[in-house]
Amino acid sequence: MRKTAVVLSLALAQAALLPAQDPAVQAIIEAVRIDSVMACLEKLTGEVPVDIGNGPETITSRHQWQPGNVLAQRWLAMELERMGYEPVLDTFSTTGINVLAARTGTVHPEQAVVFCAHYDSAPAAPLGAPGADDNGSGCGAVWEAARLFQGIDFEHTVLFAFWDNEEQGLLGSKHYAQNAAGNDVPLRGVVNMDAIAYDGNADTKARIHTRPIANSHELSDTLFAVRAHYGIDLDLILTDPGAAYSDHASFWNNGYGAILVIEEFGADGNPYYHTPNDRIEHFDVPYYEKMIKLSIATAATLAVPVAGQSVQGPVAAAVPALEVRPNPAMEAASVRFAPVAPGRYRLEMFNALGVAVGVVHDGPLAAGPHRFELPLAGRPAGAYFVRAMGDAMTPITVRMVRAAP
Repeated sequence: MRKTAVVLSLALAQAALLPAQDPAVQAIIEAVRIDSVMACLEKLTGEVPVDIGNGPETITSRHQWQPGNVLAQRWLAMELERMGYEPVLDTFSTTGINVLAARTGTVHPEQAVVFCAHYDSAPAAPLGAPGADDNGSGCGAVWEAARLFQGIDFEHTVLFAFWDNEEQGLLGSKHYAQNAAGNDVPLRGVVNMDAIAYDGNADTKARIHTRPIANSHELSDTLFAVRAHYGIDLDLILTDPGAAYSDHASFWNNGYGAILVIEEFGADGNPYYHTPNDRIEHFDVPYYEKMIKLSIATAATLAVPVAGQSVQGPVAAAVPALEVRPNPAMEAASVRFAPVAPGRYRLEMFNALGVAVGVVHDGPLAAGPHRFELPLAGRPAGAYFVRAMGDAMTPITVRMVRAAP
């Protein structure tokens, strides 16, 4: 494996000296949809229920001993499958399951860029671990990269990895890294994201952790070059030798190059870290969007988009959209639903207990946006959910509030 690391190190040293923007990478950056990511995180952090085929269910905690951990794992796998991947459930203990999916490279499929984040959360209290920043934020970046990369050809494989049991000692990534090293798997590099959405003092600072292990320095050099070449407005601080408190360290410990992308966790640490208040309402969303773009663009640069392809179509690939406005609402609301293909669809309203209380639409629809009126007069105040279902789509759900008169 040392020989492989040297070869990849030399290759990445050239990548770090990026002479100009790559049109494909620029197109990927421009296609990042923060609204798409936030919709994902509303489900992953329990703000909005998910539906994996059993009706609306809420991920109240992703701690290893809570049922939300399994629900999150199944929902992430279902999302990857919806995007067109074949997810792999990498089981390593009675409770630990990594969720993996790959975009296979067309030139060097044996060399993977690992783009990763952990999906479990802390603390252990049943309703006490929404884990929005730690580490729903990192998962949102992996989810968005999977969505964007699905229709793009890269020379190298991209492995999208959601690690489990990070909070118990990096167990999921340790399992994967040890197996990779034991089988001498040549990894092109690891980009790990852990807490990338909090910027309490709005100074746009973030830290990149690296160490003189394998090609880690070349990976961090590439990330800094991406920040410069694509004009991503972040004030990056290089930490070398970097801390070993997240999943990148599992790869360092097995001789692989890896970096950690994280907010300024020391001087401007998230005060809601590992508390029941680690929620998306505390995000600096513009800062988070920049961190997503930096991380995804770095992974795309390392994977090397195949020259000459047009990425605009695949990158902009549509996903069904569902929204309710205004929200909260009193007498009535408007439901906007935009299926990506014609077909028969059912839009239904549920109360907070998951009981169906009304049908918004049930019948054929053409592709594209449609609007439906949602009368609310006479309904009790509180939370409701509108769910859209169709034969060729994964059900999607949005949360709405009927305001008190």
